[in-house]
Amino acid sequence: MPRSSALNKATEGKDPSPPRRRRKEARPAEIVDAALSLFVERGFSATRLDDVAERAGVSKGTVYLYFDSKEALLAEAVGRNIGPLLAEFSQAIGDPGISASSLIERFVRRWWQVLSASPMQGVPKLMMSESGNFPELARHFVVNFIARMQDGVLATVLRKGVASGEFAAMDVEYAVRVLIHGLVFMPIWMHSLGRVDERPFEPDRYLDCWLDLSLRALRAPAGDQR
Repeated sequence: MPRSSALNKATEGKDPSPPRRRRKEARPAEIVDAALSLFVERGFSATRLDDVAERAGVSKGTVYLYFDSKEALLAEAVGRNIGPLLAEFSQAIGDPGISASSLIERFVRRWWQVLSASPMQGVPKLMMSESGNFPELARHFVVNFIARMQDGVLATVLRKGVASGEFAAMDVEYAVRVLIHGLVFMPIWMHSLGRVDERPFEPDRYLDCWLDLSLRALRAPAGDQR
């Protein structure tokens, strides 16, 4: 059989185009996605970099090419999702046309939109359960994300509301902790005791209630508003 005929027969029914290769720049994101899903499913301690490489479809050496540890992977996973959100709201706070109440509602809705769209919603429970084993990682999470949510966003909004007369005078340092704890508890519950609770849990309904109770408590009495 002529060589050309043999080649045609061997490739008959096959896609003549070369196999698609993932863009190199897409690999870090794929590795982070794989790591985050495994951390939430199995826990941080139980996940190995070998597992991450297998889930991402790359070699362990490729993982090390971009990230030198599991800690770096988790920090990147949280930072790429929460960092832009915090920056977005830091800019919005300076807009005099947006009330403090509207800023809080916008932040809460957007925060949950980011978390619910990925395994990120399992991170608060993950950090709670692993904080004793990895205190430096927990400290990084608190300093770079929780504290920035409290001090850089919500505390600033509360002070803006108090200064304008929209909100009543309050202990801002602790008011912001009460607000944050109520938010963070929701995904923790969903990924722990909520899994065995037979009563249905609706996140959007929870947030509606959180906003209703919180904003009513924060607002200054009608006669005190400027």
